[in-house]
Amino acid sequence: MRRTQPAAYLKILALLVPREHKVQHSNPIKDLTDEQLEAMIEYIKTSLEAQAGGPVKVIEGMTEPTTVPATALPVLEPPKRKPNRLMMEVDTAIGPQERKPRKRVPSPAST
Repeated sequence: MRRTQPAAYLKILALLVPREHKVQHSNPIKDLTDEQLEAMIEYIKTSLEAQAGGPVKVIEGMTEPTTVPATALPVLEPPKRKPNRLMMEVDTAIGPQERKPRKRVPSPAST
């Protein structure tokens, strides 16, 4: 079956793998204490200094929440659609045609 119907074979294999019922997303950095964070920063500084071959300048600062007034946001224009080259070639080869919606025929099961 693997050689003759690979899609069905993979589907069966996927069904054999147990599904996880609940996925938990975690952020391990939020769980660290201040001391652990400071130790990680020191480790990163020393590794950067080792890579650079000398002392590394680190910019220290604090972030503050800022609010931007709605009037300060730029107005974005919608993207311009490119013409479909294939349809342009067809239109020039046989002339432009009006597109008509297809008529829907009710299925016999619905009557």
